[in-house]
Amino acid sequence: MSLVPFDDRDGKIWFNGKLVDWRDAKIHVLTHALHYASCVFEGQRAYGGEIFKLTEHSQRLHESARILDFEIPYSVAEIDQAARDVLAANNLVDAYVRPVAWRGPEQMGVAAQKTKVHVAVAAWEWPSYFTPEARMKGLRLNISKWKRPSPECAPTKSKAAGLYMICTLSKHAAEAAGYDDSLMLDYRGQVAEATGANIFFYKDGKLHTPKPDCFLDGITRRTAMELA
Repeated sequence: MSLVPFDDRDGKIWFNGKLVDWRDAKIHVLTHALHYASCVFEGQRAYGGEIFKLTEHSQRLHESARILDFEIPYSVAEIDQAARDVLAANNLVDAYVRPVAWRGPEQMGVAAQKTKVHVAVAAWEWPSYFTPEARMKGLRLNISKWKRPSPECAPTKSKAAGLYMICTLSKHAAEAAGYDDSLMLDYRGQVAEATGANIFFYKDGKLHTPKPDCFLDGITRRTAMELA
């Protein structure tokens, strides 16, 4: 099956406060975020037309931006509504929703205090990271050579785009070796997470999960702990 490029689709994207045609949601090649990773995002799911933990995700987007030293120019409530508007505009019920905020092209260089902050929200059908057959069979993970960094070396409490560079490298290496995903250790050599998800272990009737002191404390992770 051929891939449908994400820049060439029908639909609407919420872009800086208004819905625009999907193909018109563009940025300049000298955007600061493209060169210096000054970008934060969220990944959330809609089920039956309702976005799971919507406000918690929007709050975390704000907090991630604050950690990266920029302020999102839209309130949590406005981002919540933008996500709902995108679902409705694209006639989506079960979907993946991606809010993203980034520094613009006003400055080029490490310092970026005068850049404008942009925000967009997109949504599309994305049933699962893995096929039902793979999930039923059980996923195979290798152990990545890349490790989650110390919080003294990176803003690990932010869902920052730059922190996913080693996830992409780990995922590519795992798939090239015939695995489904990669298990990432932290800078101490302890189990941390997979490339795009937190991880749990079930042993002796108890559920265990690593302490998120150098990687993202996932909203789904917290929900699973509340339900356990």
